Amino acid sequence: VMSGTSLDGLDLCYTQFTGDVSTDVWSFRIEKAITIPYTDTWKGRLSGSVNLNGADLIQLHVEYGHFVGQTVRDFIKEGNLKPDFVASHGHTVFHQVDKGFTFQLGEGETTSIYLTCPFITNFRSKDLALGGQGAPLVPSGERFLFSQTDICLNLGGIANIGLKNGKGYDICPCNIVFNRLAGLHTAFMDYDEDGKLASRGKIKPDLLDQLNDLDYYKLKCPKSLGIEWISAKVFPLLDAKQYTYEDMMRTLAEHVAQKIAQACVDSKPSTKDDEVSVMITGGGAFNKFLIKILSEKLEEHKISIKETDEETINFKEALVFAFLGLRSLLGRENVCSDVTGSTTDTVSGSIH
Repeated sequence: VMSGTSLDGLDLCYTQFTGDVSTDVWSFRIEKAITIPYTDTWKGRLSGSVNLNGADLIQLHVEYGHFVGQTVRDFIKEGNLKPDFVASHGHTVFHQVDKGFTFQLGEGETTSIYLTCPFITNFRSKDLALGGQGAPLVPSGERFLFSQTDICLNLGGIANIGLKNGKGYDICPCNIVFNRLAGLHTAFMDYDEDGKLASRGKIKPDLLDQLNDLDYYKLKCPKSLGIEWISAKVFPLLDAKQYTYEDMMRTLAEHVAQKIAQACVDSKPSTKDDEVSVMITGGGAFNKFLIKILSEKLEEHKISIKETDEETINFKEALVFAFLGLRSLLGRENVCSDVTGSTTDTVSGSIH
């Protein structure tokens, strides 16, 4: 179960894993997957959660736990499914590594009352307690499930990268900013379909320079991004009095494509002379304009985009968190310190 910062909805992915615990070699097959779109009410509650007082935040934590439980219960019932367990990322409200905490909505004990199998959640907190970033966690699963792919990119609310050797980090803001600009351009527009608005705009060099010069890009790995940083550092640069929405979106697309392409080039194996493959998943994979300009930048460095089925594009994050939940139940490490920078690999996740 996955809910991302772009607020598209709740991703549910019923998956069969096949593997050998002794060799740690795994494969998967997605049996059934669906996205339950958030209502406008839930979008408003989730996007506004960062501003709640303590009591109201706890109440939302519990109510969202009920929502997740009821939604998963209905998915199981309607599909006549028989899950061995359910794992959920929760919905991130705070991710403040400098203060040593992260918080995802969805109270685990509350969700578990709707299930007849173990429920695993809260995958990030232990890593932060051990000095890690607590993010990104998807590369910790990609190393097992997509081991034949050189580079994995997930273009969600935040764009992140995962490498064949298991390392990874958050690259830059992505859909969370595109979607915000689309909604400001046209009321109730959830996203810029195919990047059409961006394609009509012009790059504004001064804005592009400001985006490219943000301090985050000077940090060394491990590193991760949260909505708080994006709200404080990126949103104020996007001034509708100074730029048109089309120009802001075109400039943002250039910025995102530049940062992702550079991350891929920096991560390209130095021993590999032939072409390197990149798998792109997440909602941004459907932004045709963004993918076009990204592809052009990657081709200059003999990096090609791997053809990927739509189900994997949409549900890879939910798939990976199911796998992290499996590893938690098996007592196997599921958060890797070479990604997050913590003092040790850990078996993370609270089991309910």
